[in-house]
Amino acid sequence: MHEPDKDLIPGLRAGDEAALRALIDRRMASVHRVAYRLLGDRFEAEDVCQDTFLKFWRAAPNWRDGEARILTWLCRVATNGCYDRLRKKRPDLPGDMLEPVDSRAPVDRKMVADERWDALQTAMMTLPERQRTALSLCYDEAMPQRDAAAVMGLGQKAYEALLVRARRALRALMEETEHA
Repeated sequence: MHEPDKDLIPGLRAGDEAALRALIDRRMASVHRVAYRLLGDRFEAEDVCQDTFLKFWRAAPNWRDGEARILTWLCRVATNGCYDRLRKKRPDLPGDMLEPVDSRAPVDRKMVADERWDALQTAMMTLPERQRTALSLCYDEAMPQRDAAAVMGLGQKAYEALLVRARRALRALMEETEHA
């Protein structure tokens, strides 16, 4: 198993804060995207990220090579942290999801694209947590299915089946929106 953060492991095991800062610089955006997609709240996602990296910092001295990739471990811990928060409180549908901006598009096409993007984000937030997680790991993080399955604590076939159900559900929600 190739570990892209292998160069940081000795420093992390030794408690080197510079190695932790380097890891955060490399992996914060990915972990935050996963948490944000699940929670729909930037501040909650930042809290989950902070907790996740703190947990890793505490676990780093005992890190064993070859058991898991660091990013997989981080995403798994962040996902579990999000699930814990969602169990405690159901989130409101966000109105401030990240939107792609294309200043070259004509205004009317941009408005239609913005409306479709908003509908997609709203539909994503109505999916069950596990389906949302599967889609986020696949599309937001472009994570290989083997790794995404590990993050979710599933076998690869179970992850693939969950992803198929999530795609179907999202497609159905989007069709409902278009016909409404």
